[in-house]
Amino acid sequence: MAFRLLSGDLFGIEGREVEVEVDLIPALSSFVISGLPGKGIREARERIRSAMENSGFRYPDRHRIVINLAPASWHKDGAAFDLPIAISILAASGQIEPEFLAGWAVLGELALDGRVRSVAGCLGIIARLRRSTARSVMVPASNHSLASAVEGIEVVGVSTLQQALEVLRGARTDPPALDSGEAIDPDEPFQDLADVRGHAQARRVLEIAATGEHSLLMVGPPGSGKSFLARRLPGLLPPLDRNQQVEVTQIHEVCGDVGRQQLVTTRPFRAPHHSVSWAGLIGGGSPPVPGEVTRAHHGVLFLDEFPELARRSLEALREPLEEGAVTISRSGWSRKFPSRFLLIAAMNPCPCGHAMASGAQRCRCSNATLAHYRSRISGPILDRVDLHIQIEPISGRQLLDPPDGSLESSSVVRARIEQTRQRARDRGQQGPNRDLEWSDHRRWAPLSGEARQLLLDGQQQGAISTRGLTRWLRLARTIADMRSGEQIESVDLLEALTLRTPSSSLVSLA
Repeated sequence: MAFRLLSGDLFGIEGREVEVEVDLIPALSSFVISGLPGKGIREARERIRSAMENSGFRYPDRHRIVINLAPASWHKDGAAFDLPIAISILAASGQIEPEFLAGWAVLGELALDGRVRSVAGCLGIIARLRRSTARSVMVPASNHSLASAVEGIEVVGVSTLQQALEVLRGARTDPPALDSGEAIDPDEPFQDLADVRGHAQARRVLEIAATGEHSLLMVGPPGSGKSFLARRLPGLLPPLDRNQQVEVTQIHEVCGDVGRQQLVTTRPFRAPHHSVSWAGLIGGGSPPVPGEVTRAHHGVLFLDEFPELARRSLEALREPLEEGAVTISRSGWSRKFPSRFLLIAAMNPCPCGHAMASGAQRCRCSNATLAHYRSRISGPILDRVDLHIQIEPISGRQLLDPPDGSLESSSVVRARIEQTRQRARDRGQQGPNRDLEWSDHRRWAPLSGEARQLLLDGQQQGAISTRGLTRWLRLARTIADMRSGEQIESVDLLEALTLRTPSSSLVSLA
């Protein structure tokens, strides 16, 4: 008699429901797995046999054990099916009553001594099983605290195969879940904006960027503070809400952070080296894994030495910047990874870095060298960057003099940003201003008479593309929100236009 038990696996970072079917046929001993299993699944036989026998159960030697992972058309891999296969074999061989398994889904890797090891992507799989017929899901004890963050389904943790059967028979011995919503994630300590001396305009631009989540390009000589400023941006962003915490943690799990005990509660900050490959930045491989743009989901992606990235990698940023996701297609399959991040890029004005300097550090780059350097960043990429700012070095006096007490900390600025974002939510917005749709612009972008004329004049002069016009309005909406304005005034549009104009060192690309 065939026996069925629900389980699941990952496709990209999303979970899939998989049905484990087991049938025992009296015949010479054999172990067959169908349903396009990967190498990790095909090697499950010896793990399962040793785990069963070392846990005091009988392995059905005189039977042909046939296992099918349905749907059979999906490629599957990993060790998460060990525990459901073992339990299904025990049920099919009469060592546990089949009725005890009704309404259950099971995930877990088995050690040879019967211990249940953690599995990758548990959060995403349970989120999918919540929409299945399962009322309860059994997971490794090391995954239990994190898995309990998924609401709408009972989650039970087990440490051994023996304990798994006791739970199925009615004993509840799983540990209590941690309150992951209040846990402090120590992975990314914030750096405070109060450490920044001078750079008054840069502080203003960072606040605008954090308020509307607008992308930013900083141009300045070496040592002027570009990286220093960028690393303080995550501390200005509002905390992740519960759904965002689950999404970010799900990505962490898929990227190898197996066994995490709590949700990620801080905004990701990713700063890959400029030599990062296309697959490392965008995602890829076989099987495909998320790249840096996905690891920065709901956080900040900082790309220093922006023109030094490979041209192919730079151009590949277009899709995630516009769509908030990246689709990787290969022959026979396609996977979509979320990538809604805040891009902060930094670069020198020229290869030697001194095009903005004078005196002994005057630039020595030739015109041909400058032209080649600037051509590394295409016009379409620049058009997708909302904010452009030129970073000037601060004086030694600004750096060495004690602070006068007027420098605001990140917590003060963040509180002001949250108040500004609340005004957007009061208009009925669900996300930051960077995601505003043109089709709804009459609601979110009411213009004064002067602002409307200024907008028309800028468009008629041909200096602004249609996409640029939309981004200009989104940025002006953020600036208007920061001054508590209901309408977008000409002063908001003028500041937005100034900040959207590329640095003089890149004006030839605008």
